[in-house]
Amino acid sequence: MNYLISAAAGLIAGAVLVHSIESMRKSRKRRQAKKEPRGKIEFSKFILLAVLITYFIGFVVAIKIVFIDVSQLGVFLTYVGAPTGSSIGFYAWKAKAENVVKIAKENPKVTGGTPVDVNNITP
Repeated sequence: MNYLISAAAGLIAGAVLVHSIESMRKSRKRRQAKKEPRGKIEFSKFILLAVLITYFIGFVVAIKIVFIDVSQLGVFLTYVGAPTGSSIGFYAWKAKAENVVKIAKENPKVTGGTPVDVNNITP
């Protein structure tokens, strides 16, 4: 059983790696054809990506632990859910705050020139 899970995980990881390398190669060719500068990744997106990668690795390890001892399921769900949910929630709040400012700047007639208080944004 462990061999099948390892083989499936390896195939999936390999397919994802090949796809990502191929898409990076294609985008590099397109950029070179258009002579566009390479875009930098935003810090918040980098942090979100790092958290998600870390927790997907933890997800794989925790699944093996849950197969060994089912009573660890609650710990596993907390391990995966808490940080991932927090980082995704923070990123969504940050994106919403940025979009509110952009909308206010681009549509002064609709917003009536009302200043935007980013610290006081409610859902």
